[in-house]
Amino acid sequence: MKKHIFFVWITYSLLFNISWAMPPSQLDFQPSRGEIELKSMATATWLGFIDVYDAALYAAPGVQAGQVLKVNHPFSLELHYKVSLSKSQLIDSADEVLSRQNTKNQQALYQNDIDALHGFYQDVISGDRFRLDIHHDKGLSLFFNDKLLYQNTNISFARYYLGLWLAENSLSESLRTELLNW
Repeated sequence: MKKHIFFVWITYSLLFNISWAMPPSQLDFQPSRGEIELKSMATATWLGFIDVYDAALYAAPGVQAGQVLKVNHPFSLELHYKVSLSKSQLIDSADEVLSRQNTKNQQALYQNDIDALHGFYQDVISGDRFRLDIHHDKGLSLFFNDKLLYQNTNISFARYYLGLWLAENSLSESLRTELLNW
């Protein structure tokens, strides 16, 4: 019953906040961010036709797609929203995927970090951007519209959390495939 209510709530919210924007273009994203460069872009869709956000993945020049979550090179994931979503919708989606991807022990290990990060999530409207940067000596940094909101120096948590988009059983397998196809 909870899943049905959640599905109806998400669907209703998305259908009344649709931005029928064009596919992502390189103009929506910077070609590089310091030592990392734009590797790929993709669009996350809901129900196969509602564009929710454009995503861009940045990584160091020599890094291969399969190494992004495994090596100690910096990378960044930027999400440019095309619809309005509430903070609770973002958190519920993340929690659902993390529970699908990980064991209860893995989740318990990072639960305090997840709760702290989610505390900095905000409602989004069309045009808002979230960015998650990972750097081997800084850990995870969360930006909202280019303003730093949160940092966590635990690099294993950073990789764990970015798995929402880049690990198997992600938020969207088609988005994951496109982001890791370079």
